[in-house]
Amino acid sequence: MSELTDPKRWEDAEFEWEAKTFYTIPMNVLFGKPTKLFENVQQLRAEIDSKGYIIKPESMLLMEVEFLKGKLHIEIQKPREYDANVSTLEKSKLFSAVHEGPIKTIKNTAKALQSKVQGAKGVAPTTTYYWDFRHGPDFAGQRADRFIVFCRV
Repeated sequence: MSELTDPKRWEDAEFEWEAKTFYTIPMNVLFGKPTKLFENVQQLRAEIDSKGYIIKPESMLLMEVEFLKGKLHIEIQKPREYDANVSTLEKSKLFSAVHEGPIKTIKNTAKALQSKVQGAKGVAPTTTYYWDFRHGPDFAGQRADRFIVFCRV
């Protein structure tokens, strides 16, 4: 198990991300749960391939989930030219927690982490991401039952 996929590395962690470049597409979400996730991932990969972008080794496929909408983000190498789906996340402070269980129950872990961050740091998180690290960028493999929740401030 690499350090990246070791859950202990992410439990109650606080760290900084330097500038990261992501390719992003909209994701299907219904009542805060991603739907058609496999199809969304296939679309993401097809778009990246067709535009000639390169996914960074050991990149994270992050899900940004809201009530009726969402986004999929994957880190790519910084391109020479940007399009509307490429953005750079500037240096950010992140906090993480491990969620054990199906994605339908991840909201409880996300809310607990958001409250913890706001209470400890006095600032509300701006964005929350989910990462199913066991499946990598393709979401290949068995059904997920462990996720990493990130809150960015």
